[in-house]
Amino acid sequence: MYAFLIEAVAVSQLHKQLVETKDIEMARKANGQGHTYKVGNSYRTVIRKGDHCITAMAATAQESRRLAKEKLELKPNLFSKSSLPVARMQFGEYLINWLEDEHKHTIAHSTYKRYLALAKFHINPVLGEIELQKLSSSDITRMLAVMREAGQSARSQQQARALLSVALRDAEYKGYILVNPITRVRNPQGKRLEISPLTIEEVKRLLNTYSGTLLGARLHIALICGLRQGEALWLTWDAVNIEARTIKVSRQVQFVNGEQVFTDLKTEKSSRLIALTEETTAALRGHLSLIEQLKERAGSSWVENNLVFPDSFGNFRSPKTDYAEWKKALKLCGIAPKRLHDARHTAATLMYSQGVGIETISRALGHSTSAITSKLYVHNSVEPQKVAAEVMNQLLIDRN
Repeated sequence: MYAFLIEAVAVSQLHKQLVETKDIEMARKANGQGHTYKVGNSYRTVIRKGDHCITAMAATAQESRRLAKEKLELKPNLFSKSSLPVARMQFGEYLINWLEDEHKHTIAHSTYKRYLALAKFHINPVLGEIELQKLSSSDITRMLAVMREAGQSARSQQQARALLSVALRDAEYKGYILVNPITRVRNPQGKRLEISPLTIEEVKRLLNTYSGTLLGARLHIALICGLRQGEALWLTWDAVNIEARTIKVSRQVQFVNGEQVFTDLKTEKSSRLIALTEETTAALRGHLSLIEQLKERAGSSWVENNLVFPDSFGNFRSPKTDYAEWKKALKLCGIAPKRLHDARHTAATLMYSQGVGIETISRALGHSTSAITSKLYVHNSVEPQKVAAEVMNQLLIDRN
């Protein structure tokens, strides 16, 4: 009886193997350039042509072939004649061409200049002569190690990896490479940058000291509204609604080829409508009167750009001048030197300390996600924790 069962199972398994073998042989005849074979308890299909191949693994031969065909459909340019020369191109040439011809037009000018410098001075000296299709994760890891040994910061290494990630993802999408090697390269980690926001006492001291001056409203926009420097220096009066107490942030100013021009903001969420406090609204109303006085003094030399924070003749204020005035104000008020960007940190931290939610702060600052807000700006605020401790303390008191 048992012998009969064992023999029946063996016959069944043999029949299954014959069917699978027949299916595999038929698959070879059907596509003419691929084959399927067994690997352990799974099946792998390989479709090869020239220097390229598509592979897929699955529990059955039929599923393996289906997945391979799906991959092939997602890479229509993989076996085209035009893709092969690009795949064999040296990576350095590919990266510069891609950056200049395609990516340059989708990013801010300052980002483009930074990426170009990274490509020329750090990436290409190590990876430039490797063929695009032969670039590996170990090559990229080696390049990052060279940057680290040369004293480049973790931030610079992260930016180099980000550039490679976008460039290689595009190459994978277009079928020039099969797998993006950057996916197996860890993002370099550096020491966490400790932010240094101003205290509420320091903020009040600055605002009171410069109330009624040309710098007063600028300090409000930085410390209370949290605008980036480029956003503030761009700001025009048509974006300010004093009656509704709002500011519409939709553009910024950047240097492009030595000239200050309007550019798009970093992300779609950077465009936002900010609600103003009564104090900030009053500061802007007074600032408008001061701008009118500037116009009278400048006379025919005034250039009308409708800027909220122009120079003495209506032109864009220089970021260097703006920063110099910030440092001078801190020194005059007896406050330790801080970056101008710390004013933005201050706005976020103050809002958080007063119980404003992370999502609301994120929208006010124009971050792409609330996770960025939480990580970068408010991790060191102790006020909400004090409130939570007081709530727990009250709970214990009520129990007694």
